[in-house]
Amino acid sequence: MIELNLTMIIQLAIVLSLMVILTKIVFRPFLGILQERRDQVDGAQKRARELQKRTAELMERHREAISEAQAQSATTRDKIRQESLAREMEILQKAVEEANRIIQEMRMKIDQETETARASLRIQAQNLSREIAEKVLGRNLQ
Repeated sequence: MIELNLTMIIQLAIVLSLMVILTKIVFRPFLGILQERRDQVDGAQKRARELQKRTAELMERHREAISEAQAQSATTRDKIRQESLAREMEILQKAVEEANRIIQEMRMKIDQETETARASLRIQAQNLSREIAEKVLGRNLQ
């Protein structure tokens, strides 16, 4: 059986005093450090979640901005295309009008040259007729 004697009481007092001393000197600071570390990890995780959430929001805003910019560029591109087609039609219209004007001028010039050539040929025909008649008749016609 267990006997309670003085050494056992002294040992029990030593163990209890060591527990009290070690609790104050070692265990509480160690547990405090562990708690601080847990708090830091929890805080870091919370900040990481907040940063991920903010990053997701910024990415969504970025995607929306890109979509909006693409829509604006498509609108601008279509507007420029329409303006260029209108300008092209205007230039083609002017070119057609200029070509028609040049064709008209050339026709008028051809008509004038034709009339000039006909008049010249009439005179030449009259002169030739007169020369033939003079040679056939053998005399000078005036």
